[in-house]
Formats: sequence, C-alpha cells, structure tokens
Amino acid sequence: MTQSVQAPLLSETCKDREINCEVALEAAFGELVAAALAQGWTPQETAAALVNIAAEHAQKVELVVDASPAHAA
Repeated sequence: MTQSVQAPLLSETCKDREINCEVALEAAFGELVAAALAQGWTPQETAAALVNIAAEHAQKVELVVDASPAHAA
C-alpha cells in the first residue's frame, strides 16, 4: 500500500469534518481492500473483517454509531 491519508482540511468544529475524514481515508481504504483480495480473501471476508475492526475501534473511542439509513448505505 502506498496511498497516504491526507490531513484534515476543516477545523474540528466544522460540521463537514467527518465527510472530510471519509474522503481522506477512501483511497487508502480502497488499497487495503484490493490488497486483501489480491492475497486471496473474498470480498465478503474482507468486508466482514473491516466491519469488525471498525466496530472494535468505535468501541475503544466510545463512538456512538448512527445506524440510520443515511449511514447504512
């Protein structure tokens, strides 16, 4: 993986900062998925593992996840 994560463009008080973070992580995330698939993991295994890792991280930082349809898409 060679894609780096970009620094935030917005201040911590900006309501769009979460979207800014998603955009900053997207390319590196795509490379991580591609690397897993290239090593023989299935798309389903890869997705399940990433969801589990993300959920564990969310618990560690005590993030309350919104499960509304807008976030589930």
